[in-house]
Amino acid sequence: MAMISAKQEGWKIKLLRGSFLTTAIIFVLFPLYWMVITSFKTEGELFADKQTFFPENFTFQYYLDPVEGIFSPNNPFMQFFLNSTIVAFVSTLLCLTIGSFSAYSLARFKMKGKRNERLSFIILTARMLPPIVIVVPLYLIMQKLGLLNTLWAMLIVYTGFNLPFVVWMLKAFFEEIPDSLEESAMMDGSSRFMAFVKIVLPLALPGLVATSIFTIILTWNEFLFAMFLLNNTDVMTLPAGISTFITQYKTNWGALTAAASMSILPVLIFSFLVQKHLVKGMTMGAVKG
Repeated sequence: MAMISAKQEGWKIKLLRGSFLTTAIIFVLFPLYWMVITSFKTEGELFADKQTFFPENFTFQYYLDPVEGIFSPNNPFMQFFLNSTIVAFVSTLLCLTIGSFSAYSLARFKMKGKRNERLSFIILTARMLPPIVIVVPLYLIMQKLGLLNTLWAMLIVYTGFNLPFVVWMLKAFFEEIPDSLEESAMMDGSSRFMAFVKIVLPLALPGLVATSIFTIILTWNEFLFAMFLLNNTDVMTLPAGISTFITQYKTNWGALTAAASMSILPVLIFSFLVQKHLVKGMTMGAVKG
């Protein structure tokens, strides 16, 4: 009887857990689902009194139409997409290059007292600041430098803003790699730099991949800086560019949802391709000792 009662109790817990997980998944994914199906609805369905959970008249109008479609020559969506791709990947590459050296220094070269921890905290405080606090000073700085409405401004801002986050993450990954591996390489005649490049970086690859994904997502989705620093559609990134579909007189919901649906694909595809390294990276710094 006790065994049957325990099995029933376990079954109830599993059912309850499954119900919570299912509810959470639906709650998170439903807005995305609604956005995607809206992009395939006709204009009549978009503004109908009774909304449907699946398009009655499936259409690619807002994707392929020569005039209104986001892939039409007259639509700036592809320029927004290209700008975001350049900014996200170049900024991530700069963050990983600079951040890996900084994180390695903090992980390997210990200073007296708790200066390493204090320095790490000071670096991280830059990431704790709300973006709205520094957007006006950044605007004035870029104005003085003549970098407003340029991709250079976004590269500088995103690299500087994401670098503390990259250093903080990579430091934990480098600390998990034993010092003895580098010491053995240096005893065999390798320099510390070569030991770092040939031994530490390959071992920290899962952590680098996980950090790069988070950095790309943060850069790809960033809206506030792009909105303030970019006013020219030729250099706008996707979040700021998509907002131009909302005007004073009309909101083009079809093109808006089509552009938003396409904008999530690159990050999903990239995450899917590197998911093996992502899972390793998420658990790499979880256990110490």
